[in-house]
Amino acid sequence: MERMIVFCLFFFCSSILLSAAAPTKLRYKELVKTVKELKKIVKVKDVELLNMPEDFESKCLSSAFNCFQNASLHLEPANSQSSRNFEVMITRLRRPVITHTITDMNCSPCESYAKEAPRQFLDSFLSLLQE
Repeated sequence: MERMIVFCLFFFCSSILLSAAAPTKLRYKELVKTVKELKKIVKVKDVELLNMPEDFESKCLSSAFNCFQNASLHLEPANSQSSRNFEVMITRLRRPVITHTITDMNCSPCESYAKEAPRQFLDSFLSLLQE
């Protein structure tokens, strides 16, 4: 009987841990989908170049993610017809993501990264999300 109770407690605790990780995974899947959709409707001509973090070190992933989120505010829709949908996607990108990494103070500031066009910026953001 004791073994059965211990097993049930173990099973219950395991299921709680698995369900706690699920929202973060879903959030990253949502972000990947949003970035792919943005690539289709982002303005590519006569646009502001954006600072694009590169070589994501594990200690600086959170910092790089914040740089991408902040720079995404400077993206523009390709045409006025997609403007409302575009704003919704940018809002999705700006929502916080639960991260368990501690940002190292030795990470490069966002402004130190090279500037790239919006599509390259989004490609790099996508690669960060898929790491």
